[in-house]
Amino acid sequence: MGKGEETKSIILNRAVQIASKEGLDGLTIGTLADDLGMSKSGIFGKFQSKETLQIEVLKVGSEMFRRNVIYPVLKSEPGLKRIRTLFITWLEWIEGDALPGGCLVLGSISTYDDKPGAVRDYLVKVESELMRLIERFLSEVKADKILKPGFKSDFFIQELWGIILGFQLYHRFFQDAKSKTRAKSSFEELIQRSLA
Repeated sequence: MGKGEETKSIILNRAVQIASKEGLDGLTIGTLADDLGMSKSGIFGKFQSKETLQIEVLKVGSEMFRRNVIYPVLKSEPGLKRIRTLFITWLEWIEGDALPGGCLVLGSISTYDDKPGAVRDYLVKVESELMRLIERFLSEVKADKILKPGFKSDFFIQELWGIILGFQLYHRFFQDAKSKTRAKSSFEELIQRSLA
């Protein structure tokens, strides 16, 4: 890695930490420059715009999610065990301390749900890829022939998202100590309703 790439990596790693707490909108080239003791022009030269910086930050945050959630899940046994591993690993990611403000992507969704543009487009792309992956995991469960006739993956995935987003709200915002227990119970109910 050359010096320019190393500097960019340092900037992005710090930007991810800031955006995790302040939100992507709270991340500016000026505040980042002040935080790192760099010139605005030096940071601008690496990213050219706030929007480009935000997308690059989301890419780093997305890769952190993949490393901490998806890659371990891919090592687990296909089928129902993999779905359960995904859920538990995802909860652990949300409550973990890899980022001071929690998952950057989850924290950005509600900010950009009604804001058209490249940042929203990137978030849609990342979350659509995740949904396709969950769909693939569910197809492995379907192959085991243990799901109810008429099982609908899209219904399951939407309910799963509801549990995840509810956990994010209750755990991080309300700091509710029982939120994980309730989330796990809701997920198990979803599983049981899906089984033949």
